[in-house]
Amino acid sequence: MPDANKNWIDVWLRFYSELNELLSRKRRGVTFKRSLPEPTSVKDLIEGCGVPHTEVDVILVNGEPEDFEYLVTGGEQISVYPVFHSVDIPVTIRLQTRELIDPRFVVDVNLGKLARYLRLCGFDTKYSNDVKDNDLITTMQEEDRVLLTRDRKLLMHKVIQKGKLIYSHKPADQIEEVMDRFELQTKTDPFSRCINCNGILEKAEKADVIEKLEPLTKRYFDQFAKCSQCGQVYWKGSHRNRLHPKLEKYLN
Repeated sequence: MPDANKNWIDVWLRFYSELNELLSRKRRGVTFKRSLPEPTSVKDLIEGCGVPHTEVDVILVNGEPEDFEYLVTGGEQISVYPVFHSVDIPVTIRLQTRELIDPRFVVDVNLGKLARYLRLCGFDTKYSNDVKDNDLITTMQEEDRVLLTRDRKLLMHKVIQKGKLIYSHKPADQIEEVMDRFELQTKTDPFSRCINCNGILEKAEKADVIEKLEPLTKRYFDQFAKCSQCGQVYWKGSHRNRLHPKLEKYLN
């Protein structure tokens, strides 16, 4: 409960679309009041409700667009919107990068299959199953990569400029989230990267890789590729075993 001896300030917020999934149930789809002990940035206010700044594309304060540095002083009506794909929003009021010129990603430890799917689509994707949060942030900054994670608190670091919270637990839905958010559908280069290590695949002669092939592969396939980094051998069909239909549409 607010301390009656303090001069608390009140603000009213409403979140839209999928951002409601990140709120407590009683705050979803309604305007609600927050009482604050002192002025604060709108970024901190929004993240205090459980929504990372990476998921917010437009903020309206009393109907006017503002950025994350806006200082909330009390009495404001604040509307918070996610990245929309079917609504034409002026670039001047948007807070997120929608289209990536050079799509490159770094993925947290809980998204290993998503990393493999992104590599299948040809996107440069760094992943390790034992990487620490600080290392993820360093890689994002030094290599200008987009950080993909299911960890909301990680995305709330102020230094995160390019990131996305992954909502779904299902890898096939996760790849759709990333493709839609960053408009990657026309930027795929299927089967150009190793799904195991992210290395570039190069054409290989059958005679050069035949010792690594199973008997049926030797008999029925003649065209091969080899990872320039780890040496893994691929052939037509080897990538596609039991792929989900939602992934298949990006590989044609």
